[in-house]
Amino acid sequence: RMSQDQKQYLIESLADRRGCTVGMCGDGANDCGALKSAHVGVSLSEAEASIAAPFTSHTPNISCVLDVIKEGRAALVTSFQCFKYMALYSVIQVSVLLHLPS
Repeated sequence: RMSQDQKQYLIESLADRRGCTVGMCGDGANDCGALKSAHVGVSLSEAEASIAAPFTSHTPNISCVLDVIKEGRAALVTSFQCFKYMALYSVIQVSVLLHLPS
């Protein structure tokens, strides 16, 4: 077993490495520090750990991690598409304004 400080130190040392993306699943108060330090923190309960983690699962096992990854990737794609739409709309508006006869 690891203490709360040991968990947080482990997650922080892995997160400091180049190219490493760190995920942490936890279900108790002793996981809060590590959940905050991880790139992806998943709380497996609705107790204290759910406050520290950006994602909270209602199922008490790690099967939800795949769903979190899928939803996160879908949200990222949606954000990029919205940004592309807004940028293209702005370009169109500027080009229309510049080509109006005076």
